[in-house]
Amino acid sequence: MDTTSAPLVGHIAVISDDPTALTALTALTALAALADVPLERLEAELCTWSANLAAGEYRWFALLAEFDRRLGWQQWECHSCVAWMSWQLGLDARTAREKLRVAHTLAISPLIAEQMRQGRLSYSKVRAITRIAEPANEASLVEIALAGTTAHVERVVAGYRRALPPDDEASDDVQWAKRALHVRHNEDRTITLTVTIPAATAMEVLSAVDHLTARAGIEPDGERPGLAARRADAVVAMAGAALAATDDQLTTNRPRYLVHLHTGHEQQEAHAEGRDGEMVVGVSDATAERLCCDADHETVTHGDDNKGNDNGRDEVVAVSDRSSVIRGRLRRLVQLRDRVCRVPGCNHRARREIHHLHHRGHGGTNHIDNLLLVCAYHHHRLHEGGWHAHRSLDGTIEFTLPNGRTLPATLVAPQGSADAVRAHAREASDGRCQWQGDRLDLDWTLMTLFSHTPWHDPWRTAWKQQHNGSAEPPWPDDAVVGQATATPQSTAFSP
Repeated sequence: MDTTSAPLVGHIAVISDDPTALTALTALTALAALADVPLERLEAELCTWSANLAAGEYRWFALLAEFDRRLGWQQWECHSCVAWMSWQLGLDARTAREKLRVAHTLAISPLIAEQMRQGRLSYSKVRAITRIAEPANEASLVEIALAGTTAHVERVVAGYRRALPPDDEASDDVQWAKRALHVRHNEDRTITLTVTIPAATAMEVLSAVDHLTARAGIEPDGERPGLAARRADAVVAMAGAALAATDDQLTTNRPRYLVHLHTGHEQQEAHAEGRDGEMVVGVSDATAERLCCDADHETVTHGDDNKGNDNGRDEVVAVSDRSSVIRGRLRRLVQLRDRVCRVPGCNHRARREIHHLHHRGHGGTNHIDNLLLVCAYHHHRLHEGGWHAHRSLDGTIEFTLPNGRTLPATLVAPQGSADAVRAHAREASDGRCQWQGDRLDLDWTLMTLFSHTPWHDPWRTAWKQQHNGSAEPPWPDDAVVGQATATPQSTAFSP
């Protein structure tokens, strides 16, 4: 008797009582069974499942577009559909925003939607062509996507967008609206910074970087850093120069602004420091509590109410030292404990504020169990929005919405089913790419696409904007773009 298999049998018998282990064992058995499937069958199954997955994704996009159209995310008091997708579906904000864009574009692009519903267009191709899709060129884009690979489609879309008139895609307002800085933490413990800024501003930044970039040479340790490494060092030097600036707002912890809150029995008012009372606004009790929940405060003592100065205002006789409601060590403890906004699904790190579960104005204390780290949006919802938060006996935080719903602390992921995907009943031919190996003729493809797109003269548009549209430009409007007679399918690729 071969005893080498006995431990394995006993191990299987032990773990079979665990549902999770049993599921894993079933999956391993199914994978092992694939070893006996002929290669031709494996290839057909891959193409069939690819088509079924594309068809299933189309159904998902249709549901998402309808959910957002009916503002379904508002029932959970989320501030956007992207926030709901990050919370309920576990997507990062960038991916959620892109999928939401595709979902809404599919709702108004029937030709693209039909091909994806049939499993013939993958999400990668749909994501690319929906960036430039419009009724005039939708049919051409579908034919190009069906005839080529995703790499071909991406090249066509990139070339099309580069050739667009400046007033459509590269205007100053659009460039300014797209400014952003993204931070990505890499597995090797480095950090990648991606900055998107308008072209003119980028030239200034690059000039500063080049000014601080060291000349090429050999370091004392024998290393010869490349241009990219020396530019990275220059960016670090720029940061050091900024921190060493003389601006006291950069070199001290002084707040960038201060709002004065006047409280009394009759009314509460707030105005900005240095405005001399020009912008005085009334605030509600909830707003006043939020402002006092986590802020620096000073006590201002006025003179006798019956004795005003020459301007008819009460005289200020004393101002106390500024102190923080939640001071340094306690603040650091809360930040280290919570790290991000504690509302389920939020995870915001920017503009974090500390909320009192039981407000100090109602007898609450600054004990750490009474403090909670939240973002600015949810801090507003907890005070002005009617939300309620309390700590349960096991230490978890429960958030209750005004409609009585309670946000679940942890989400239960629904179980997927392969049968639901297989039910789309696509065939292997639907999942196969129709590219025959021929070369993409990018110039002809772009010319064909633009022949199907209404022409906008960028020079005429720029001239009118400069003259406020009061007159026509001095040159005649005789630019005529002919219509191409060949279809993209027959001209986009050539042997």
